[in-house]
Amino acid sequence: MRLRPRTVLVVTFVAALVVFAAVQDRVTASGARRYVAQQRLAMAGRSTPVAIEDVMAPTVRRSVRDGLTWSAVVMGGGLAVASFLLPRSRFR
Repeated sequence: MRLRPRTVLVVTFVAALVVFAAVQDRVTASGARRYVAQQRLAMAGRSTPVAIEDVMAPTVRRSVRDGLTWSAVVMGGGLAVASFLLPRSRFR
């Protein structure tokens, strides 16, 4: 069985979407946990209250940036594999 470049590209695109979603979810969840921890400290009187926007706005920006970065890495790898699978006669 021979892999076709189109198949590799479709699988790569799906993998990049999954990677984006997973990274974005993990970073966002981490920010939510950080917000909860800060609010618990504030409720215990050991810190000042923090607005959710102050914690989550930068977290969401970072989650999108990190998700895009890692999905671009996956896409780059998939494009490299697909380019090696192309028939060499197309480049002449």
